Amino acid sequence: MSRFQLIENAPYFADIQAQPEAAQKLISTGVPLATRSLLDEMANFDRIILTGMGSSLNALYPSYLRLVSAGFPVWHEDTAELLINIKGRIKGKTLFWIASQSGESAEVVQLLNELANVKGDVTILGFTNYAESSLGSRSNVLFNIQCGPENTVSAKSYVNTLLAAGMATSVALSEEIDPEIFQLPKILKTYLENWEKCYEALDSAIAQKRIFIIGRGESMAAARTGSLIIKEAAREGLESLTTAQFRHGPLEMASEDVAVLIFDGYDHLRSLNSSMYKDLIKLKANPIWISAEAHPLHPGISAPPLTSQLTRPIGEVIVMQILTLVLANRKGDEPGKFRQISKITTIL
Repeated sequence: MSRFQLIENAPYFADIQAQPEAAQKLISTGVPLATRSLLDEMANFDRIILTGMGSSLNALYPSYLRLVSAGFPVWHEDTAELLINIKGRIKGKTLFWIASQSGESAEVVQLLNELANVKGDVTILGFTNYAESSLGSRSNVLFNIQCGPENTVSAKSYVNTLLAAGMATSVALSEEIDPEIFQLPKILKTYLENWEKCYEALDSAIAQKRIFIIGRGESMAAARTGSLIIKEAAREGLESLTTAQFRHGPLEMASEDVAVLIFDGYDHLRSLNSSMYKDLIKLKANPIWISAEAHPLHPGISAPPLTSQLTRPIGEVIVMQILTLVLANRKGDEPGKFRQISKITTIL
């Protein structure tokens, strides 16, 4: 058996490799006219709630940050937590951005049921892969993420949800679509054709069993999704935190037995993350810098060369996907093969 046979025969690996094509299909289609019409009226809503479960929720986080910065009254909340008191979340005209790859997640279906009976002016913008699903058919406006069938752990569905939400946010903010988006499929394709390079770099860099993933801002989408898919695809437990959260306590764990993956971020966030890198070196831990751009003082892992606010989190999560392959392969496991769960969670 070749070293990578378990990886290359895995349906999950096929989904990872299919991401450039899936992204290209979505980009070529663009933001649907009905979605554009709704987004043009975003300023008329009293509250905007971005919600989903797992990686679908994480994919909305960069959009949340952009909308907050623009002054929109926007929330970002786990659908299960939202359900605890949904009536208290409705304020005047309320717009829900609901993301679910399948459109059938238990919490999303329950939210749709409750919104159908709630008193108030509610509009639903759904992000899903299936127009005929509960979310697709019951949304006021649908943005189909068009990633095609997916086998197990979220890969291309995550990237396309993040991409769709980012494109939608640009419309809502009356911004031109980020030109780097049009280069994204080619950049991802080139990177994934040479995935072994990132694999070997990660495999060499990480010897520790205790691993943290940290970052700030939009990078938290990849950090949180990385933590999730490593549990799903490699059955290894690790934690994602903001760099500041890591400093508030978990830094006490820093030692030669701990590896800390640090997403570099941009502008002033990069300097804050760099400060943490230096502190971890002093504490004899193993900080690993992940960046689309080479850093003169922090050698590390090269992510796909995507550097805009919208595309950077996509490049970052590709590194996390390859890390799942590393950790699963070390144990002789097929990456992404479910044992305890299924693709769609149907229990609240």
